[in-house]
Amino acid sequence: MSSQVDPIQIARLPENQREQQIRSILQMLFTLKEDQAFQALRSVIETLARRASDEEYINWCKTTMKILASFPDDVVKAGLALRTKAVSSLSRDLQNRDQAIVGRVLQLLDEGSRQKLMRNMK
Repeated sequence: MSSQVDPIQIARLPENQREQQIRSILQMLFTLKEDQAFQALRSVIETLARRASDEEYINWCKTTMKILASFPDDVVKAGLALRTKAVSSLSRDLQNRDQAIVGRVLQLLDEGSRQKLMRNMK
């Protein structure tokens, strides 16, 4: 997956195009075995944490979380759990950057999406 997906390029797209791209990536991610999905997601997050500007990272995360929040709770919970596992496998400085970006993104989401994500993070 990571070989054909450049999350930074996608993060630079206009919002509607970014949403289409990320939605198709998420759909594909859901079809992978858990270890494959983990590696793919880890690669994307690591790329963003290392190379993306704050704006690019926020764009990617905001769009991804908005889309994720549109799924049923069990899918949201599984997606967030996989994301947490992927982030926790990164170095401490990348984890810290990701945590700071996600904190900012949660404030940018609409109330319904934020509540749904927060409820499923527990």
